[in-house]
Amino acid sequence: MYLNKNWYNEEEINEFLNSTDFNLINEVASVKTRMKLARAARRTARRRAFIRKLKAKRRKQLPALKKRAYNEVKTAFRKKLYKGKWSRLSYSSRARIDAMISRKKPILNRMVKRIMPAVIRGETQRLASLNKKGKK
Repeated sequence: MYLNKNWYNEEEINEFLNSTDFNLINEVASVKTRMKLARAARRTARRRAFIRKLKAKRRKQLPALKKRAYNEVKTAFRKKLYKGKWSRLSYSSRARIDAMISRKKPILNRMVKRIMPAVIRGETQRLASLNKKGKK
């Protein structure tokens, strides 16, 4: 089942991209919720891929860049606390490590401020390489 090229219109895409509904997930999801989200992701995979391709061409806004920086800092802290492979760690152990990290939020926020210029430079480089690729 391949999608027809006219399965969307520009207004619907813009409305979806500007909605904030998909940025509302902040808490840890239960196993049942994760399974439900996985089913939804498989069902809408083609639509999500199309949207991802469109959004990749746009500059990320400051909140998104801050979130990216926060995730980088959080990942660095995780690597300090657990040297092994993160995906092999049990969910409860991951939650315990994340709880330890979340207690250090002021430190995380200071680190985020420190690496923000590098993240912004990285975004600029990403767009420059994307534009260079498109012109060839």
